[in-house]
Amino acid sequence: MSKNRVIFYIVFAAFHLGAFIFTVALDNDTNLLFSMVSWVPTFKWITFFGLSLLIADVIWSWIINRDSKKEKEALTHELNTLKAKLFDLQEAARQTPKSPSQH
Repeated sequence: MSKNRVIFYIVFAAFHLGAFIFTVALDNDTNLLFSMVSWVPTFKWITFFGLSLLIADVIWSWIINRDSKKEKEALTHELNTLKAKLFDLQEAARQTPKSPSQH
């Protein structure tokens, strides 16, 4: 896994850990919950950030998958080309007449 991907997952995990701790802190304290009503616009942006991280991960995975398929197709094509060249060389070796000194 690349360094950028590891950093991305660390940020993603920190976001979820923060969300978990926040929900545990609000578990039974309704006074704290009611006092946080003024923070709702901030929460909207924080959840939008989390959704953006999720979308970025899906797009990043899709791009990596697409690039891997292209690389695999290129390697398969190269392998088939090399097999064809090897077959041609073997056929050419079979068709060359043997000189009398080789018998």
